[in-house]
Amino acid sequence: MFRPMTQIESLGALVTRILDLIDEGPADGGFEAPIQRGSASGSVAVVADPHEMGNRLLRVSLIIMKAPEDRRVEFYEELLKLNHRFMGRAAFSVNAAGVVFLTAARPVGDLDPGEVIDLILWTTEQADEIDDLLLTEYGYDNAV
Repeated sequence: MFRPMTQIESLGALVTRILDLIDEGPADGGFEAPIQRGSASGSVAVVADPHEMGNRLLRVSLIIMKAPEDRRVEFYEELLKLNHRFMGRAAFSVNAAGVVFLTAARPVGDLDPGEVIDLILWTTEQADEIDDLLLTEYGYDNAV
């Protein structure tokens, strides 16, 4: 698929910043940058691992939509099916305000540039595809 050069250069610069932070950055991560692909937007961040003190995660998180007030049970069942389809690569979550996110995270320990690129591109591709499908099914009035 053709991508304008500016997007490729921007991704390259972002990956370089992430790799530099992984090599030299503080233990708490302390990095977050906005990302967007199509209609999906969110952020990529290096954050402290809440389960393993001293470790960091590369986290890609994108907003999908608000959970619909009506058909909520059906909607959550759909999210669980999609989580299963992702086979552990990413998962949907819902915050206290009812906003749905697609998030993927990996320990930064031995990530190489290709893995960083794959995590960002794969997760943003899934979010851009799925948000359109879910909004079509559950209503564009739930867009964020």
